[in-house]
Amino acid sequence: MKRIVLIVVLTLAVAVVVLNWTWARLPGEPPMTGRLVHLQDATVRVLERPGRDPAVVLLHGLPGTAQDFDKVTALLPGIHTIAFDRPGFGYSSGGYHPWAQQLATIRQLLAKLRVRGPVVLVGHSYGGTLALAYAEAHPGAVRGLVLLDAAAAGQHSDAFRRAQSRFVQVLSWPLVQPLADVTFSQLLRTVSAKQGDAQAFDPGAVDPAHEHRVLALNMQHSDLDAYAGEQLHADGVIAGVDKGLASIAVPAVVIQGVGDQLVTPAHGRRLAATLPHARLVMVSGGHMAPYVHPALIAAAIRRMLAPATRPQALRARGRARSAAR
Repeated sequence: MKRIVLIVVLTLAVAVVVLNWTWARLPGEPPMTGRLVHLQDATVRVLERPGRDPAVVLLHGLPGTAQDFDKVTALLPGIHTIAFDRPGFGYSSGGYHPWAQQLATIRQLLAKLRVRGPVVLVGHSYGGTLALAYAEAHPGAVRGLVLLDAAAAGQHSDAFRRAQSRFVQVLSWPLVQPLADVTFSQLLRTVSAKQGDAQAFDPGAVDPAHEHRVLALNMQHSDLDAYAGEQLHADGVIAGVDKGLASIAVPAVVIQGVGDQLVTPAHGRRLAATLPHARLVMVSGGHMAPYVHPALIAAAIRRMLAPATRPQALRARGRARSAAR
């Protein structure tokens, strides 16, 4: 009996190693688009489209890259857009970068690019948390907010994600990482990435380009270190940002997926109700609005850039939309 058990265990172990280097082998890093910009605290990859100001700054989630907004910025010809890989992710400086450094990066990047005047911030998921925090810290530097399934208004991580983040940190230990890489780590990362994308895009189909970027970039160890660090600090960060929501005086549009499993609709509704000058737009689909509703997001950005965009005008549009329902 012991011999049979041993044979089964060895067979399974061999199967895992084989899958690790065949089906689950991570793709190589694709050629970088955009350019690298060296800042005081980090180097970031920037995708910038020239155009008229006010500029639009797009902040991706956890994890993610600047390319998460490609479908949106393509619909904004003639408008100055700036998307970048947040420190820790994609082609930017790797590893975990604390929250204060994430905030400082926005200010440093805008100064480096010589962007003048208030900007429109577009934040997806944890990028929405960052956009809200920046508006709280620098109210005069923000013209408006477009928040896409933003992690705020009581959003918190579950025990599974916290445990997963702790495990990711263990896999980064110097003695563990090389052994895990050659035996099972690629298989674990591939399965995790595919499951995560399926949940994020549910009830729709996963975008193949997004899945490839997650596997090729976000599943690299430096990105995973950033993911784990941010995930473990997220609850405290969001709680702190939530305390200042009522002080944000700029207009905001909260776009929330009705089927979002990661940031549930209740949080989107609560966020829109808490922000003084917000309009709530519920949309079909799950957590990946930049891929599913790029035209709607682009239209919201253009309205935010319009000269008449003021809190009073935003409230009037919100009342008109509610009356039309």
